Amino acid sequence: MSLLRNVLGPKSKYDHRLPYTYEARAVVTGVPGMTESYVSDTLCGLLERLADEKVDPGETTVLEVRPEGEFPVLLEHCLGPDGSWLRRPEACRSFEAHYAGHEKTGRCCYRDRSREADGPFVEYEPGATATKKPHRG
Repeated sequence: MSLLRNVLGPKSKYDHRLPYTYEARAVVTGVPGMTESYVSDTLCGLLERLADEKVDPGETTVLEVRPEGEFPVLLEHCLGPDGSWLRRPEACRSFEAHYAGHEKTGRCCYRDRSREADGPFVEYEPGATATKKPHRG
């Protein structure tokens, strides 16, 4: 990777058809007002982290983060028939039908990005109620 690419980051980050990053927010069961967030440059990387961490899909919102705002990702595109988080390559097959830039016959636009996910990052709002659930797109 060139010095310029090291400074500017992956070229795909500047492709306006693609989200800049992805974020998942999961409600922490039993702790009103607490959520855990995970972020990744790729949707497949984010879902693999959620699966590894055994994050409950029923308590989770997945978002595309773009310069113009955050947009929900439909969980039905992220889950297998058994309700578990999809992993590659099944995740890629699901996404290519719904989201720009995802692999179609070996041409994934996210190849220059890391699939590593960061988190969980804990957020706590003591005034939030126990019944508050994340918005599911």
